[in-house]
Amino acid sequence: MANAELISELVRAHYAGDQRRFGNLLNQFIASESRAGHVRLAQRLRDLRAEAEASPQPTVKPTQLARAPLDLEHVLTVGYSEVRLSDLVLSPENHRGLRRLITEQRAVDTLAQHGLRPRRRLLLHGPPGCGKTMAAHAIAGELRLPIIRVRLEVIFSRYLGETAATLTEIFAEASRVRGVYLFDEFDALGRTRLDDNDIGEVKRVVTTFLQLLDTTDDTASILVAATNVGASLDRALFRRFDDVLELAGPTPEQAAELLSRLMRQWAAEPDRATLQAAGGLSFADIHAAVDDARKKAVLDGRDTPGPGEVHDMLVSRSSRLS
Repeated sequence: MANAELISELVRAHYAGDQRRFGNLLNQFIASESRAGHVRLAQRLRDLRAEAEASPQPTVKPTQLARAPLDLEHVLTVGYSEVRLSDLVLSPENHRGLRRLITEQRAVDTLAQHGLRPRRRLLLHGPPGCGKTMAAHAIAGELRLPIIRVRLEVIFSRYLGETAATLTEIFAEASRVRGVYLFDEFDALGRTRLDDNDIGEVKRVVTTFLQLLDTTDDTASILVAATNVGASLDRALFRRFDDVLELAGPTPEQAAELLSRLMRQWAAEPDRATLQAAGGLSFADIHAAVDDARKKAVLDGRDTPGPGEVHDMLVSRSSRLS
């Protein structure tokens, strides 16, 4: 990467608060300056890096929950995220939508002074592997909040008579503990009102969910629902969310951007054949292929993948999915 681009990426990482990426880029810049014969500058940067690492840094830790409440530990998976918005490859519209939610959440006190509430209910829909779960993790990472996955598949595998009560407990927990609550595979819930053959208990569960969603105006938590089948969801659900974002599969330009980002860590860029091999794959598939290439290199005793290995892994993954 040219030094001008490296500096641009360093600035971007700094203002995005992505310290891990900033550190990787700084190491690349120092190495590049050394190779160019700018020994004094390279050493000065090493010294500054060492000073920063030796100094105690004020850190804002994400709110961590050791575990879900005992009565909900079978349906809630609790953790925290290091993902940032800058890690995602998004359309301008979706980037604006996520950034707006994050900005409003950071300004909750300012908005409250004017009688306003921040966005807190988000519906994400699109094909598998398009970044819905990553988007929820990015919101949690940016706001330093726990990411709490609501396991709807577990809720619906239990006796249905308990489901509405369990949802009520989950929303009560969201009011008590601030976090990003991810209702993944939301179609398990959202499609039920469309099925005339479904039993009345399931329909009552959906009605309960809609009623609970309507009572979250004073909840500090962020509620994110993700589904692969947005087009078939009950329209009443769409009206309950502050924003509805459609995340599609990567365009060729987005696939190229993602590959460039992932391969930049070992100072490589995708060639034309590698870009072509990524055609038709999802964001998740491209991530997985690059990880496969890195793992192969490590197991072969090398620090970085060799020429063509990312291409080969993309081709392999594409053939498995076809």
